[in-house]
Amino acid sequence: MIWIKLGILLIGFVHASLLPYFVRKALKYVNFDLQNKTLSFFSNRDLYGKKFVKGYKWLLLTTAILTYVFFWILTLYYDLGQYDQLMQSIDLGFISLALLAFVPHNLRPLSLKSLAPSIQRILHNLLSVVVFLSLPALIITFQVIIMPEMKFLGISGMVIIGITVFSVVLSILKNGINGATELLFINGISLWTILVTIVTFVS
Repeated sequence: MIWIKLGILLIGFVHASLLPYFVRKALKYVNFDLQNKTLSFFSNRDLYGKKFVKGYKWLLLTTAILTYVFFWILTLYYDLGQYDQLMQSIDLGFISLALLAFVPHNLRPLSLKSLAPSIQRILHNLLSVVVFLSLPALIITFQVIIMPEMKFLGISGMVIIGITVFSVVLSILKNGINGATELLFINGISLWTILVTIVTFVS
């Protein structure tokens, strides 16, 4: 059991810090308007070049893998493998993030004359929506399942993800989906991950 706890501690903190760290680092080196652009613009080769796009792709793919591994270890520790909805949510979260890594952003107009870029743009936007919906749904599903046995973690985790979802929805209604909204989303999930990691390790 101690090895599972150590795995949760290691993966949890790496998962919580990886994306926020590299996004903040990237923002220091490029002129990026968080109010008018989404973070997906970093995957646009026409704007930031092949090197930047490659780094963004591997960052998202690594995040997808860490998300899957983190929740998989949690299901082992809390013995949640019998909950089919949770396991399906883990798969959906991983698949949507992984696919998003390989479907970069573009700003080309939607047109039948440029079908491939148009399909790519539509698919990218759809995958982004799936990620926005699937990750909170995964976390909420986990919280609901563990709440009867782990009151503190269940309630505190639900409060964090609830505030995150509420703040993101409010930001979208006020400003639309932009980089600032996405950072709010990322930081909220990172905070939840840190909470779960710490509480699980010390329990």
